[in-house]
Amino acid sequence: MLLSRRHLIAGAAASLALPHGIAAQARNYDLTPSEVAEGIWMIEGRREVFTRENGGDIVNIALVATGAGAVVVDTGSTAAMGAAIRAFADQKLGGVNAVINTHHHPDHWFGNAGFADAPLLALPETAQLCGQYEQDFARSLYAILGSWMSGTQGIPATGIVQAGSRDFGGRSLRLIPLAGHTSADLALLDERTGTLIAGDLVFLDRAPSLPDADFATWLAALDRLSALAPSATLPGHGPFDRDGAGFAQTRAYLAATRDRLAMAADLGLTPVEAMAAGPVPEFATLGANPEEFLRSVVRRWSDQEKLALPVIGGA
Repeated sequence: MLLSRRHLIAGAAASLALPHGIAAQARNYDLTPSEVAEGIWMIEGRREVFTRENGGDIVNIALVATGAGAVVVDTGSTAAMGAAIRAFADQKLGGVNAVINTHHHPDHWFGNAGFADAPLLALPETAQLCGQYEQDFARSLYAILGSWMSGTQGIPATGIVQAGSRDFGGRSLRLIPLAGHTSADLALLDERTGTLIAGDLVFLDRAPSLPDADFATWLAALDRLSALAPSATLPGHGPFDRDGAGFAQTRAYLAATRDRLAMAADLGLTPVEAMAAGPVPEFATLGANPEEFLRSVVRRWSDQEKLALPVIGGA
């Protein structure tokens, strides 16, 4: 169903009116970790947007085994999801060495409550943005996910990471600060296996999320990551990628969506008319489309209008 601007505004107003909490018992997640490379475990999220049915289980989680417990990369959307990830780390990987949040979108860090006793690490700007938007994210997620969010409170990272290789329990991870999906995105390269944990800089078979995207910066980040020639890539959303398909698909989606929005603006279409045109046909069947394309029009339309309209000089 196509969303009009009225529907979008009404939905946002409804979510802001809901309380920051629900008196209901949290549900359980049936997570299925799999070892995708030596000592690297992946929990694959559904290729969907947030819904009451999926409980926010839409994001990939990486756990890297070390001699001192797991490094958990991203923690999911809810306290219950974080607790389920933590239970696996405790039972199978010798506990938790550290948690790293790749960026500030809530599906990647609202499970931090399950790791409150472990170091919570992120880029400085990511930690700042998590704190800045925690209340807004919480209201929206409580409205969408309902009882799945029971007991969830956003806990931003307090530890800071920077570029370079860092030892975690005898395992070296190269930390690679970039931007494009958001203004602060972190990728990690496991130097033992050559596996890239890309966060949301790489999507595969799921439409990229563009609310905070900068197309040119993101495309440049993909060039930098692909130049590393990783042995495989664990994307932020979608299946484990052993042949570089995620780089190619994400790059093609960004370029095609940017061009589609630019064409719509050049033709003088309204945002609702651009939504009605739908995503680029090649990508229309990706997971989370057409919802992600509709959201892209809402959030990125002003960028295209500024490029399409002539600049009117001041006095």
